[in-house]
Amino acid sequence: MRFRLTLLLVLSFFLYKTQGQAPDKPTSSDIYHSIQKLNFLGSALYIAAHPDDENTRLISYLSNGVKARTGYLSITRGDG
Repeated sequence: MRFRLTLLLVLSFFLYKTQGQAPDKPTSSDIYHSIQKLNFLGSALYIAAHPDDENTRLISYLSNGVKARTGYLSITRGDG
């Protein structure tokens, strides 16, 4: 009886894990944008002391205009 219960739990876990969401299919514009990014080998990391200090124009220009890989790091102490 215990073996059957264990087997049932293991099988139900594997069946649960195999029923995931299918990945989204990229649109033609997403594919074109990704191909354009292949021509630029640079990347930029924007570091700010507070989320209010971010410069979204610069980040969007580097990502969409220059086609660079961009990242944003906000460093706070956690006080409000």
